[in-house]
Amino acid sequence: MKRLIATVLTVAAALSTPAAFGDETRVLGESLDSGLGALPANYTGREFMRLSPSHVAGEKQDSGLGSISKEDLRRIVSAYEAATQR
Repeated sequence: MKRLIATVLTVAAALSTPAAFGDETRVLGESLDSGLGALPANYTGREFMRLSPSHVAGEKQDSGLGSISKEDLRRIVSAYEAATQR
């Protein structure tokens, strides 16, 4: 029984040692980075505050059509309309 108590106390001491010697949220070799890059101290992000709530930064509005010319698009639409009017 004494051996079990000694083992439990040893494990508890080993588990609590990092908290006693330093910040337990840090990992050795970890670099603290805000992810904001090299922004100046007076940066407020004002240009993003005017955007609508549904806006996603960096999102591009794409029609999904690629680089189809107007003539090709007209031809495709007219062929589609002809096929669906049957």
